[in-house]
Amino acid sequence: MENGVNFTLSYGDIDERFYYSMASMYADIIDQVNEDETAELFDEFEERLEAVVSKTEGIGWGFHENLAELHAQIR
Repeated sequence: MENGVNFTLSYGDIDERFYYSMASMYADIIDQVNEDETAELFDEFEERLEAVVSKTEGIGWGFHENLAELHAQIR
């Protein structure tokens, strides 16, 4: 996720398929964090998960909005 976002910020907008794939990966990460009953994953990745969403503001294809909705699903 972080590399994909950084690539987009460095080289510009890509395509819808790329952003769909990235959002799918982010959803998988959120699912894993939510399934961890100890909250260790949340504690370890909380700042990075939020930073990815912040960095995507202004990227097209509804990417930022999609990630923000997924981030809001963290328990």
